[in-house]
Amino acid sequence: MITVNTRILKAEFEYFTPNTIKEVLHLLDQYGSDANVIAGGTDLLVRMKNEVISPSHLINIMKISEMSFIKAEEGWLRIGAATKWHEVVEFCAKDRKYTALYEASCSLGKVQVRNMATIGGNLCTASPAADSAPALLVFNSRVKLTSAQGERIINLEDFFKGVNLTAMAPNEIMTEIQIPSINNGMGSAFMKITRVGADISKISCAVALERQGDICASCKIAMGAVAPVPMKIDQANKIVIGKKVDASLVEEMEKKVSEEINPITDIRSTAEYRRKTAAILLKDVFWKAWHRAGGDK
Repeated sequence: MITVNTRILKAEFEYFTPNTIKEVLHLLDQYGSDANVIAGGTDLLVRMKNEVISPSHLINIMKISEMSFIKAEEGWLRIGAATKWHEVVEFCAKDRKYTALYEASCSLGKVQVRNMATIGGNLCTASPAADSAPALLVFNSRVKLTSAQGERIINLEDFFKGVNLTAMAPNEIMTEIQIPSINNGMGSAFMKITRVGADISKISCAVALERQGDICASCKIAMGAVAPVPMKIDQANKIVIGKKVDASLVEEMEKKVSEEINPITDIRSTAEYRRKTAAILLKDVFWKAWHRAGGDK
């Protein structure tokens, strides 16, 4: 007899489709950690089928229009947490100040996935390899968390607490991602390495920088899949800030980043591969951002 795993949802759960954030918060207050919020479901449903999680209550937020928007106002780019990835791609294609986010968005799965998946869902899954995280980290992004008791805003780097762990309380929901206004002269880039196209990354990197001629005025670096959480690389970037950039200086950055990360071996790659590749990837992404800050495409 051959047993076939059809990956159907075997566990029973109560399903809700609220129309407002207020209704969502009421349900979260009522069910707390026994409930899961679902948007596009591209990750959550897979985890449910694989019986990694079995929520008793599922709250679908995709009917809530007030959670899906992209607005540039008052010094911030505000993105609703339920905004789908294809909308982020379309916006960033028009406003190329956000090039790293555009490249990260385009790398996230196939078109079918980007038509379903949401930016908030990618962050709330808290995967170390979340494609959106490095790009949002180098732009100093923050997130708004909302509960029935009120709102709080935290920096994105403080949101991730471990593999699939966040700073969000059981009665909270992420409602918004906020990116500070970006100077027109900033150059940014994102790249990732995968086993096959549209796969989750083995390792990813984003860089955002400003230059004054040959001097690096500012630099932010972030990487994914090199630690338990997506992380800012705080030591390597200090090597170039305020200095004339050349190949030898970038080599120093390469050495430092390999020391700073803490990769593991898993089904996608080995820790040794990630450590060695991190240096090469950083170099490629840095030079790409550097040339863009100088006006190149």
